[in-house]
Amino acid sequence: MPNNKVLAEQRALHLKKKLIKNPSFCEDYITFMSDMIWKGYATKVPDEDLSGSDGKVWYIPHHGVYHPKKHNIFVVFDCSASYLGTALNEQLLQGPDLNSTLIGVINRFRQEPVATIADVEAMFHQVKVPREDADLLRFLW
Repeated sequence: MPNNKVLAEQRALHLKKKLIKNPSFCEDYITFMSDMIWKGYATKVPDEDLSGSDGKVWYIPHHGVYHPKKHNIFVVFDCSASYLGTALNEQLLQGPDLNSTLIGVINRFRQEPVATIADVEAMFHQVKVPREDADLLRFLW
């Protein structure tokens, strides 16, 4: 993987300008990122590991969007951002499609007297990543 820090820095500068122009957006963004760090979903890269040049360093650009109905911010990590013809999403193995069809869901709702659903908070941020792959999921903050 090429080291795409230049791309991430460029996108971070655009984000910084937006944060400066909009104080409420800035406050919400800082709260979201601080919460991710406090909960342990993200950790600071040690200073001695910052220069990683073994082809296993990738910086994920990010930006914030507001949920249209809840009006809370969600930081989107752009894994499809391309640099020198390479994107992180292109390097990942695609697993099987585990999504249920609508007909299947409706039929299962009819099988039992009680139906339950769940929504795991910050599910994508809680996926454990092996230490040797963690440098491919860096982001600037």
